Amino acid sequence: MKQVPPPPVIDSARVVAYAFVHDIPYRHWGRLYAGDVLVEAVPQLAIVVNLGKDIGPMLFHCDADWHPLGTSGGDTIEQIKERAEQNYPGVHARWVDTDTTQADALAYFDATTDAPRCSFCGKRAFEVTGMVGTSGVAICAECVKEFHEALGAKGEH
Repeated sequence: MKQVPPPPVIDSARVVAYAFVHDIPYRHWGRLYAGDVLVEAVPQLAIVVNLGKDIGPMLFHCDADWHPLGTSGGDTIEQIKERAEQNYPGVHARWVDTDTTQADALAYFDATTDAPRCSFCGKRAFEVTGMVGTSGVAICAECVKEFHEALGAKGEH
C-alpha cells in the first residue's frame, strides 16, 4: 500500500499530525459511529483542528484517500493519541507532525475549494455562524445583522 501524506486541510480542518495504521491489528476498543454505521479499522488517522471555531482537536478516522469515515475527539492532542493507541497499539511511534501553520492551511483551503465567502465582508463559511446565498453571491449572518441595524437606524430619523 502506497503511503501518501494527507493534504494540509481535510474538511475545513488543519491537519496537525497523521499516522498510517493499515497494518496494525485493530482492537475494537469502544465504538465509533458515523450516523448509524459502525466505523471500525481504517488505514489512516489524522489529528486535526478546525480552521474556524475552536472546538478542540479531533481525530479523523480516514479511508485510503484521506476522506473521514468517522470523527472522535479529546481535550488535547496527547489525549487523542492515547485513545488512538487503545485501538491501534503501537501507533504512538508512527505519528508524523505536519508543521502546517494556520496561514498555510487557509491558503491551501482557499486555493483548492470553491466554498462560498460572504460577498460583503469576505469571511469564509466556517468563520461565521451562518451564511446564505445563491448564484455565486453570499451573505453571512453578521452582515445581515449589521445591515438590518443600519437600515433600522435610518428609519428612525
